[in-house]
Amino acid sequence: MACVLALTGCVSVPIKDGAPAPAGEEAAHLSYLDRLKATPVGVPTEAVSSTELPQFVSDSRNVACVFTTSKAGHLNQPWEPNNFGDSANATAPAIPVVNCRMAVYPQPRAGDVVDNCAGTNIGYLGGTALLYPDKVVYGGCRAGVTAVEASVVSKDASNQFAGGFPVLAPGTAMEAQGYRCAPMDTGVACANLTAGIGFFLAANTYELFGPGPAPLPGATTPATAPVR
Repeated sequence: MACVLALTGCVSVPIKDGAPAPAGEEAAHLSYLDRLKATPVGVPTEAVSSTELPQFVSDSRNVACVFTTSKAGHLNQPWEPNNFGDSANATAPAIPVVNCRMAVYPQPRAGDVVDNCAGTNIGYLGGTALLYPDKVVYGGCRAGVTAVEASVVSKDASNQFAGGFPVLAPGTAMEAQGYRCAPMDTGVACANLTAGIGFFLAANTYELFGPGPAPLPGATTPATAPVR
């Protein structure tokens, strides 16, 4: 087993070993967690433009993910300017996370809303997923589109950051910091294999599995999750 070093950990790359991933009817009867466990870890199919953080985009370019860290709720991420490096966060523990953004996505179901957006109950949108060691969150409070969504619709070359992410080929997984992600079905699945916590994201649907944060009482997001 080889290990490619990155600033936030290492990406494990197997050397011609590991069981083949299940396929066809066999895979259809397995959970996303079991399928992730069976998917061999490899390397992206295209050259990576930045080795700062392990990252990839699905071959459809609809889901982009980065293996990164969080300090006091601030993410070290390539999507937009952030406060991760502020001196006020220097002593905060660095928590490994997987952060994914989407271009086309379903809206959160009412039971998955975990923030009232400063008491407004407006602006909790889908298209983002955050996987922690002990919980998974889909969606969040924001105004406007996701970074990947903006990258797709923008004609400004400087905003095409996801285009520089390596493509992770179907049937291959990327693993770092105790998490594993792989393209599956029409989307991407990621999980903390040890804790059994993770998510599946696709343009028309999503699934959260394992223990997660308690839903917000009186959440007003509709139970049906329309696609943006």
